[in-house]
Amino acid sequence: MTVQTDRGVSRNEDGWVERRPDPKQRSAADQARRDGALRLLLGLVLPVGVLVAWEISARSGWIDSRFFSQPSAVASKAGEDLRSGLLWSELRITIVRLVTGYVIGSLAGILIGLLMSQVKVLRWMLEPLIRALYVIPKLALLPLFLLLFGLGEVPKLVFISLGTFYIVAFTTLSAAMMIPTAFHEVARSYGLSPGQRFRWMIVPAITPQIVSSLKLASGISMLLVIAVEFVNAHEGLGYYTWHAWQVFVPDRMYVGVVTISIVGVLFSGLVGLLGSRLSRWADSEYAQSR
Repeated sequence: MTVQTDRGVSRNEDGWVERRPDPKQRSAADQARRDGALRLLLGLVLPVGVLVAWEISARSGWIDSRFFSQPSAVASKAGEDLRSGLLWSELRITIVRLVTGYVIGSLAGILIGLLMSQVKVLRWMLEPLIRALYVIPKLALLPLFLLLFGLGEVPKLVFISLGTFYIVAFTTLSAAMMIPTAFHEVARSYGLSPGQRFRWMIVPAITPQIVSSLKLASGISMLLVIAVEFVNAHEGLGYYTWHAWQVFVPDRMYVGVVTISIVGVLFSGLVGLLGSRLSRWADSEYAQSR
């Protein structure tokens, strides 16, 4: 026998309390699923429409197919390069550079940002130099890296890491410096040591901002790895795309552009997924206010 004790709460004959979501909660979950499906559908409408219009225009002669190859020809070239292994090898090289540079820059940015936020002398010493270097275009520093590190992989990884480092370091520093003074006073009043304050107050407080900076830096890292492969590489997706333009193989050039876009979206999505797991409590809290 089950006795209804409250809205959505029931007690059976064994004394167990069972709670079921009320109709409003169930309808909210259904609405969220419908919104997700609608969002996916609307996100596909424009790209699919552009591809269809592009294919029709090229086949009808409205645009010059020598410069704007129709999507079917691009897909055929992609299949050809995949079967030959060319696209796979270039993709692997770019992914290794991207992940390596991103991880190095992110770890260095978090570490330096935290150190500057906690050590005043270090902040006074490093912050002006880092901000001065930040405003210099990254490609302007590439010749310097080539002089210092040679023509191998090291200058490319330094170049990619540097772009990630700036974003993560400044965000980490700003987030740590913006923690209200009252939080520190409460922590001291409870007798927490500096190490305990850092572990239990500072790190949780700045984690959502760090995760946001990592998401932003993932896109910047993709831009930088393609840029450096354009100007100083003989392999990778950037070189694959640029070389196709140089020898005038537009089908292959468009394959490179589409592949770069797909890799960038997947990489940013993966970083966002991992980051949301690190700050799941913050995501759920912010979601209630939206």
